[in-house]
Amino acid sequence: MGDCEFKAVFSLEGVDRELIVKSFKTLEKEMRFGRGFVSVDVSDNGVVITVCAKDLTSLRSLVSGVMKSLYLIFKVEELR
Repeated sequence: MGDCEFKAVFSLEGVDRELIVKSFKTLEKEMRFGRGFVSVDVSDNGVVITVCAKDLTSLRSLVSGVMKSLYLIFKVEELR
């Protein structure tokens, strides 16, 4: 999907990179559809999560999914 009119980027530093990447890899199919997708990349300092969408409604939906997932990941991490 090369058509990315709208984009949101989350740059996370000081996090458990492996946990974030593994978590989002399991959610990858849920966060990919005809009008948008989420990609996760590892940078030198952390993790970069990119949300791409063809329209604002799809962007809002995917950003909401990313935020909910991050919230749950960080809450579970606190329990360790």
